[in-house]
Amino acid sequence: MPLDLAIINADIHGHAPPVNAVGIMDGHIVAIGTSSDIMEQCVPTTVIRDLGGMFLMPGFIDVHMHIAMAADYLSAIGLRDVRTMKALLERVAAWAAAHPDTPWIRGLEWSYGYPDLPDGEFDARMIDSILPDRPVILTSGMAHAAWANSRAMEITGITRDTPDPENGEIVRRADGTPSGWLKEDAVSLVTSHIPPMTRPEMDHALGLVLDTASRLGITRMQSAAYDEAYLPLLSVRDAAGTLPVRIGMMTEIEPDPGLTPQRLREALDLRARYDNAMVRLDGIKFFLDGVLESHTGYMPEGYADQPDARGTLLWDRTAYIDAVRTGVENGLDIWTHAIGPGAIHLALDAAEIAGNSPNRARIRVEHAELPYPDDITRFASTSTIASMQPVMIAPADEWMGMEGVWKKRVGDNRAQLAFPLRALLDADSMLAFGTDWPIVSLDPLRGLRKAVLRRPIGAPASEAWIPTQAISLPEAFDSYTSKAAVAAGRERYEGRIALGYRADIAVLSGNPFGMDPDSLPDLKCMLTVTAGRIVHDLI
Repeated sequence: MPLDLAIINADIHGHAPPVNAVGIMDGHIVAIGTSSDIMEQCVPTTVIRDLGGMFLMPGFIDVHMHIAMAADYLSAIGLRDVRTMKALLERVAAWAAAHPDTPWIRGLEWSYGYPDLPDGEFDARMIDSILPDRPVILTSGMAHAAWANSRAMEITGITRDTPDPENGEIVRRADGTPSGWLKEDAVSLVTSHIPPMTRPEMDHALGLVLDTASRLGITRMQSAAYDEAYLPLLSVRDAAGTLPVRIGMMTEIEPDPGLTPQRLREALDLRARYDNAMVRLDGIKFFLDGVLESHTGYMPEGYADQPDARGTLLWDRTAYIDAVRTGVENGLDIWTHAIGPGAIHLALDAAEIAGNSPNRARIRVEHAELPYPDDITRFASTSTIASMQPVMIAPADEWMGMEGVWKKRVGDNRAQLAFPLRALLDADSMLAFGTDWPIVSLDPLRGLRKAVLRRPIGAPASEAWIPTQAISLPEAFDSYTSKAAVAAGRERYEGRIALGYRADIAVLSGNPFGMDPDSLPDLKCMLTVTAGRIVHDLI
């Protein structure tokens, strides 16, 4: 059997020596054996890569990221690594000076805890001091708040008399004037005025997104809604044979008007147009609540630091349950953003009511950061997948100002089930990993490390956050590969190095199972193969 690609002298995950090579033809793994076995099947046109003992594994699968946001992040001002307000303002000013014709200045991923932030509060006047005449909007690291300057508020008509939108807040100064700090749906008061990217700009930004994923060994990503505008561009790359990452995408269903017959038809039409091995509309997504950090996650019993605050439940219970059931009946996978315990409980109720037949569409709870204790076992009993982002655990190395926020919001007792990876696995739940990129780093190796150690990079072992919820490296690895394939509905084709499986492969510079987990981010992805094509190569 002549091979298209032979990878030899590898340390292959899931296979013991002397097996150390794979043969690939027509985008699939067609041979696994010794290097000599595989070399016998090579012909003059076979591409050969000798790994010299490097680690060969199934490509990483990120089950929750955002293509449009990532495209914005890579083509605007990235602020995640900024550590002071002074540095933030300098970066914004420098970017604006380098792009004098850009009508709106946009930045992403600022943090809350800059040590030189006056009184811990953002104010438009800070940005005004460097850019008084051009509109600026900076979105926070959790994408549930933004910071606008006075020019942006002037253009969009935000004044002291502007009412807070439903499910949003315009933070105001003591005198009632808007400070420029916007929460939840108030952000759209500004962002709705920003001109969209042109098609060439979108395609360039998409290329940056795909290249970033390939360099990290990611062969499949699932994009979590509001990204449908990129489907035609992805399809063009697919048709040309140049798409380096498989993409599954969700379409968002808003509470108002809900999953109407028209909205259902739109989702099914997207599925009909985009439904192949490389690009697919997988299903529909719902937002039930916000995030705990901004007191918008749904906490029916109140927050520890604000007992009267309950957060936000964005859907009517009956309407949401009916929408989930309708989506399932039409073969659409279901994702629900649910972070607070009240939202998670409702998502599990809907999964239970939707039924649990073997052929049912996938139902997932996205984030699932703080379930009720009694709901831990319901993930397994309702066949609901917990889609979680371990990089967000103990996130001081991702965002500033997050130290101690969880403890403050939920209290010591409830925090014991924060990001409950161990509890969910012990209850036989299906656990799959993603990142929510660009909210945090896309690097799966950082996610593996956090799932195992539960502490920021550089922090001592004594600073592990709720270490009782840590899991082992093999368990975390499965949640980024084989179990992620289940969450994506591709377990029969992806997530393993096995005969007949799609040739979606990552090669790491070393074996992660033979090293200190603290050093996992030091590994390099040396080779990425998607659908049998080399899409990243450092060998």
